[in-house]
Amino acid sequence: MEKSLNFKIKRIEKRLTQMQLRKIAGVSLQTIVNIEKGRPIDGVSLGTLKKLANALDTTVQELFFSDEEEE
Repeated sequence: MEKSLNFKIKRIEKRLTQMQLRKIAGVSLQTIVNIEKGRPIDGVSLGTLKKLANALDTTVQELFFSDEEEE
């Protein structure tokens, strides 16, 4: 599954809007929008990825990298 789609699905499963996730995770709205639009996460710090994963009750690995190794 594409990283951005997996991220968005997790957010929707938690019944969170982008704004709610922004407040819970303490990250910028632009970061969330960029991830959901499929923009590269290379420039996003590991700390920010961890905050987002924690807010969505998952891990960075599951959220962004779980399908890359399965093929």
